[in-house]
Amino acid sequence: MQRQGRRRVTAADVAARAGASRSAVSLVLNGRADGNVAPVLQDQIRAAVEELGYIPQSVGQSLRSRSTRTVGVITDEIVTSPFAGGIISGADAVAREAGYMIMVADTAGDDSRIGQMAEVFFARSVDALMLATGGLVSVDPAENFFSAPAVLANCLDASGRAPAVVADEAGGSRLGVRHLLDLGHRDIALLSGTEDSPATPRRREGFLDAVAGTGAEHRVVPCGWDIDDGYRAASALLDGGAAPTAVLASNDRTAVGVLLAAAHRGVDIPGDLSVVGVDDQAHVAAQVVPALTTVALPHQQIGRRAMEILLEGIPAPSGEPSAGAIPELIETWLIRRDSTGAAPTS
Repeated sequence: MQRQGRRRVTAADVAARAGASRSAVSLVLNGRADGNVAPVLQDQIRAAVEELGYIPQSVGQSLRSRSTRTVGVITDEIVTSPFAGGIISGADAVAREAGYMIMVADTAGDDSRIGQMAEVFFARSVDALMLATGGLVSVDPAENFFSAPAVLANCLDASGRAPAVVADEAGGSRLGVRHLLDLGHRDIALLSGTEDSPATPRRREGFLDAVAGTGAEHRVVPCGWDIDDGYRAASALLDGGAAPTAVLASNDRTAVGVLLAAAHRGVDIPGDLSVVGVDDQAHVAAQVVPALTTVALPHQQIGRRAMEILLEGIPAPSGEPSAGAIPELIETWLIRRDSTGAAPTS
C-alpha cells in the first residue's frame, strides 16, 4: 500500500524496478501484453507492481469516486437475435472512447426480468443502466431500474422517467413514399404493422402525411412483421383487382413476403410493382432478388447517442426522473436498390 506522506508511485517507478520500458508496463496493465511483451518480463512487471504497491491512475480515480466506469445494458432480445445489434456496438464504441466498459444481459423478451437484472448490475456497482430493445416498444421497467442514471434506446416509457432515443419512424415513411412518388407512382399501399407497436402509428402518420395533397391513391392494409404476413397481405392486394403499383412494407421481412407473392403470380418487380421495406436488415435486404430498396433504421446511431446522454448524466444525482421527457429522434435514410423503379405506364 502507498503510505501517506510519501511520493506517489508512478508507472515510471514500476518500469525502473522491473527493468522494462514504460510502454511495456502500459501493455501489461492494460491486458495487451501477450504477443507484445515477453512472459518473463510480464512477470517482472507484475512483481514490481505488487512490491511497490502501484495503483494505476484510472483505478485510483475509481476508488476515490466510487465509480467502476461500467454501464449495464439490458436488452430484450438483441443479443439472442440477428436484429438491432448496431445499438450495442454503437453504445460500446462511445463507452470505450470515454474509458468505460459495458456489461450486457438479455431478458429473452421477459420484461419481468428487467428489475432482476438491474439488481444484479447494481450488485456489481455499475455506474448507470441502459435498456435497449430490438424493435420500438413501450416498456414499464421496475422502479429500481431508475435508481441510477438510466437511458432508453429504441424504446419508450410513457412516464418519462428516463431520456429515450428512438428512430424517426414517421420520417422514414415519408422518405419511402416520396421516393415512390418521385418515380411516378400514384397508387401506393402501406402494409401496416401490428397496433401493439409504437412504430405502427408513427409509420402510418408519416405515410399519410407524405401522400396528402398529392392526389395519389393510397390505402393502409393491416399486416404484421413476418414474411408470411407480408405474403398474405400482398396476395390479397394482387388478387383483389386494381392492385397498387407500389408497396411500402412494414419491415424488410414483410417486404420479402411481397416479393414472394409477386413471383408466384408472375408480377414483375419493379416493372409492375415497386416495393420498399424498412430496417435494412443484415443478410436480407441486400441479398434478396431483386435487392430491396429500404428505409434504414439508425441502430448504430441510436446506441451511440443513448450512451452519450447516459455518460453526460452519470455525475448527476440518481433517482430524479425526467418526467415528460420528449424522446430524441434519430434520422433514418433511404437505401435505393433494385426493388423500385418507374411506375408502369399502362
